[in-house]
Amino acid sequence: MADLFAERIYGVPWLVLAAGAAALAVVYLVIPASAGASGLNWFVLRWFHSIAWTFLALAAFVRAKVSDTPLEWAAPLGATGGLVYVAFMITSVATQSGSGGG
Repeated sequence: MADLFAERIYGVPWLVLAAGAAALAVVYLVIPASAGASGLNWFVLRWFHSIAWTFLALAAFVRAKVSDTPLEWAAPLGATGGLVYVAFMITSVATQSGSGGG
């Protein structure tokens, strides 16, 4: 069991970070951030936050080295999660600015 927590970043095991990111992905599946939005904005606000955390969880899981997944997959997974999160944030700010909430 100690091997599961051997790989760390700043003293925190990657597996713990993967579990935390996965938990956040589940939370944002249940708590929608899309109130008042419609169309593509609704889709991005409803799903992209959870999708971003899913990609980040997958990247951390790969870095934990508990599977046979190539370590080279961690960076693209993390970058994809970051890009999806940026799209979510831009849409969130644009939607708030457009509705006068911002």
